[in-house]
Amino acid sequence: MTKARDDDFFIGWSNRLPAMMRGPMIAAAALVVLGLAAVGYGLSLNADDPGDGLLKLGPRAAASEPVRPEDWQGDQTFTGRLETNGYSLLHVSPDAAYPRGRVLLLSGFGKRGPPVSGAAEVVQIKGGLMRRGEIEMLVVDTPPASLPPDKAGSMLSRQSLGRWRIAGEVCDGKCYPGGMKPGNGVSHRACAVLCLSGDIPPVFVTYAPVAGQSFLILAALDGASPYDHISPVIGIPVELEGEVERLGNVLILRLDPGKVRRL
Repeated sequence: MTKARDDDFFIGWSNRLPAMMRGPMIAAAALVVLGLAAVGYGLSLNADDPGDGLLKLGPRAAASEPVRPEDWQGDQTFTGRLETNGYSLLHVSPDAAYPRGRVLLLSGFGKRGPPVSGAAEVVQIKGGLMRRGEIEMLVVDTPPASLPPDKAGSMLSRQSLGRWRIAGEVCDGKCYPGGMKPGNGVSHRACAVLCLSGDIPPVFVTYAPVAGQSFLILAALDGASPYDHISPVIGIPVELEGEVERLGNVLILRLDPGKVRRL
């Protein structure tokens, strides 16, 4: 008669596994953990880059907080012409680096527009410059200095690209380039609504490139702020339609208010 091994005998109230089951159970647990890690990694490959949270201005910034030098350009001074579409942009004259000219989005500190007044005014303006891809946001704390009109340089080139229907997401032009992390998506919607209601420029981040660009500045057909037309769809997938114009190095979508559709 074969004598039973002690570890083959199962005791229902014991917390110990039989020795012959320990190896398979550990292997099964390891496979589950590795499988979940692989699934998480696979999902992350399709997730949008949330940005690096680059908004660190002057004495408010902790010296120990690193930023990417290619995205955070620090305080800089620009001379250009203001344009107002319910919010403020700065047109900087063409140069060797920007042969079409350069457009900077403008904001003040916090969730409000910059301390500027009047459109088509030539100014010298200083602020902290953030960049994410093609978007450049100049965060301005102090009012700019007015200059004579002849200091503006040559005008930016404008080119009509016709009517487009585009899918993407409405974001605010301050948080998306690095003011917050993440600066887009439903989790950022409440912040984006506050920023855009405070006259920070809206940007439309597209799901597919449009004429080589992955974002467009939003404007209303009449030149006013498009906020009332876009406020219900901020931070969610949406399809917009309107006239696209190339202004310097950026694209502007002049929104048809009757062609806003949630996806």
